[in-house]
Amino acid sequence: MYRASVRFGRSRAGQFMARHIARHTDPYLFRLTGGRVNMGSIINAPLVTTGAKSGRKREVQLTYFHDGPDVILVASNFGGTKHPQWYYNLTAHPECDFGGEPFTAQQVTDAEEHDRLFELANRIYSGYADYRDKAAPTGRQIPIFRLKPR
Repeated sequence: MYRASVRFGRSRAGQFMARHIARHTDPYLFRLTGGRVNMGSIINAPLVTTGAKSGRKREVQLTYFHDGPDVILVASNFGGTKHPQWYYNLTAHPECDFGGEPFTAQQVTDAEEHDRLFELANRIYSGYADYRDKAAPTGRQIPIFRLKPR
């Protein structure tokens, strides 16, 4: 079931669903089910940031994994030419909440650590390699954030 779900998620239809449907429904499903149910099979939770320009609270549902006590987020933006908006929010205001818990975000800048975490991310969802390949022609390296508990 998991492999079929990942295969679908990497397809055009799956990408459309993730971008246009799941991003709106997953926050509600997370709240309703305590994080047990979402549109796909990959675990996700809400990231609440402060807007880089507006200063307003912003929420987005993101796939994640743990590296020790830290939460790891990959700013893939589906392999698009630009970083996702939450990247700019975390860069401007590193204090955030993830899954209802307080964290401080740090962008991973060490190349070896970035590669290690990207490989782990790709084990969670193999579509990250697709996103890296899509972003490469534009010269965009996909950023990774480490969220440290406060």
